[in-house]
Amino acid sequence: MTKMTSTQRITMAAEGEEPDRVPISGLGIIGMALVWEELFGPDSWMDYGRDAKKLAEAMVYSCKELGFDAIAGLPDSNVVWEAIAEASGLGPYPATHWQRWVGQGPHRLYEGDPLKDILFGNPLVKTMKDALKLVPADPYKHGRFPAIIEATELANKELEGKWGVGGFSGAIWDVGCLMGWTQMFMAMRDDLELWKAVEEVAIETCYQITKAMVKAGARSLGTVSLLPQWVGPEMFLKNPVWVHADHPPELFERIYKEFHIGVGIHPCTVGPWEHAIPVWKKWVEEDHVPSFMLCEYGGADAMARAKKELSPATVVGNLHPLDVMMYGSPADVEAACKELIKKCGPGGRFILQCSDFPPRTPIENLKAMRSAVEKYGYYPIEVEKL
Repeated sequence: MTKMTSTQRITMAAEGEEPDRVPISGLGIIGMALVWEELFGPDSWMDYGRDAKKLAEAMVYSCKELGFDAIAGLPDSNVVWEAIAEASGLGPYPATHWQRWVGQGPHRLYEGDPLKDILFGNPLVKTMKDALKLVPADPYKHGRFPAIIEATELANKELEGKWGVGGFSGAIWDVGCLMGWTQMFMAMRDDLELWKAVEEVAIETCYQITKAMVKAGARSLGTVSLLPQWVGPEMFLKNPVWVHADHPPELFERIYKEFHIGVGIHPCTVGPWEHAIPVWKKWVEEDHVPSFMLCEYGGADAMARAKKELSPATVVGNLHPLDVMMYGSPADVEAACKELIKKCGPGGRFILQCSDFPPRTPIENLKAMRSAVEKYGYYPIEVEKL
C-alpha cells in the first residue's frame, strides 16, 4: 500500500477501513505540557496556553518530531468557564495560570482565605440574579480561546493539511466551576430554573467555540463526558437533567448539521468504564458520535470489547499513563503498543493513544509509540505473528 499522509491515515481508520498503518493520536492536556517544557523550559509556564505561536510550535513539534498523526492544542479544561466569566464581567477570577504541572486556580493566585475558593466556598454564580448576568463567550475575544484558535490556525498552516489538527468543542460540565461543583448538583436537584439559565449560556458558548475551531481548520472535535461511567448507566439514564448536561442532543445535532462533523467523546475516569457502554451505544446511534477516547482501565482486552460493542465508532486509546508511559521503559511502551495493535488494530476503527501523559513522562517513551507502530502496525496486521 502507498504511504499515506497522517490526515489520510486517521480519516481512513475512522471510516472503518484499514489504512497503511495504525495511526497515533495526539497528546492530552498534560502531554502538551510535556512538549511545552521540552521546547521552552520550566520558566515559561505562565505563558502556557496564552502564547499562540508557542502553542502552535508545540503542536507542530508533536507531529513532525514525535511522530503523532494528529494533535489538538488544548492547555486544560478550564477554558469554557473562564471565557464565560470574562464575557460576563465577573473578574478578577477568570484566569488559570500554570505553575509547572498544576493549573493554578484563582484561590492560589490571589492571597486570601482559601474558603473563598470559587469551586467550593464562594462561587461566582450563587443565585438566579447572578445567573442572569451570564452571557455566552465570544471565542475570538474571551479567555484563552483567542490564543487557542490562533494556534490551531498556525499549526494547520505549518502542517499543510498533512497531519490531523483537532479542536475542543467545549464541555457543559465546565460551568460547574462558575457555580461550584456541589452547588451545581444541588441546583440540578432543587433549583432547575437556576441550572437551566447557566446551562443555556454554556451550550451556546460551546457552539460558538466549535464554529471557531472548524473555521480555524480543526478536522475533528472532542468533548468530555463524566457521569455515565461515574454513577453507572441506570442511575444516569433515570435523571434526564444529568443526561442533558452530559450530552445535550440539540448541540450535537446542530454541530453535525452545520459542519458535518461528529463530536468524539472522552469518558474521563481512572476506574472501570465498560458498564457505561450501553449509554455510549445510544449516542453513537442517535447523535453521530464518531469516536471514544478511552482510559487505561482494562487494557487491550477492554478496548477490543469496546470496539466491538461501539461499532461503527472508532476507539482511541488506551496506554496506561503511569505503569507504561511514566514509569515504564521504551521496551514496556513497545510491548503495550504491540498488544493493543494485535487486539484492536485489525479492521481499522482503532487509533493508538494514551488518555494523557503524566508529568515527567520521558520523551523517549512518547517516541517509542511511533517506533512500535512502525514495527508492528502496518496493514495487513499479521496477528498470529505478533
